[in-house]
Amino acid sequence: MDPNSPKKTIVDKYDIYFQDDAERYMRGYEAYEQFLAMSNQEVGGSGSGIKRTRAYIPHEQEEAEQRLLDDYFGDDETPPKYPEENFRRRYRMSFTLFAQIVNDITSYDAQPLPGYFRFFRKGYDATGRVSIGPILKCTSVIRQLAYGTSPDAFDEYLQIAERCSRECLNNFTKCIYILYVEEYLRKPSLEDIEKTYALHEERHGLPGMLGSIDCMH
Repeated sequence: MDPNSPKKTIVDKYDIYFQDDAERYMRGYEAYEQFLAMSNQEVGGSGSGIKRTRAYIPHEQEEAEQRLLDDYFGDDETPPKYPEENFRRRYRMSFTLFAQIVNDITSYDAQPLPGYFRFFRKGYDATGRVSIGPILKCTSVIRQLAYGTSPDAFDEYLQIAERCSRECLNNFTKCIYILYVEEYLRKPSLEDIEKTYALHEERHGLPGMLGSIDCMH
């Protein structure tokens, strides 16, 4: 064995520390670029490292709103396409009750007006386009609550994006609380409980029943 071999091995092992600064910098930069590419690929998915962007989907809100009005509300000259029993089944409430809720939200007067009430007022966006009307927004909320579906479930019919549907639901619940908390959302009194007892006994033959999933309706 060559007596110089062990010494040569030690020199090769530590040669990297004797390279000039520029070469060591390039090695570090190439390693960083490789790490960055791997990170981007993990974020984009296992298929490819191409960065995905959200596609813009135009929504024909004016047409959707007019179609909704024609289907369920009509006007002074033309009756709605669907009768009131269809409205009750799909909105899970009467036409009169829905109209009252929309009117209460849009006519609420306070200074300054809270943002969640202002959300349901018609206005203009940054491009000058008329915003979505209160009937369309409230319909989106009621459909979410009535059917227990995701916010974008009625995007094809109502032409409302998922994010806007979430905002409708969030602002709607705040408005409902402010409008009806004292009358309908308060803690029941002794008189209310007695009336509920009597109603259950009359309709279902269950005296002393305050509330039940099967009997509340």
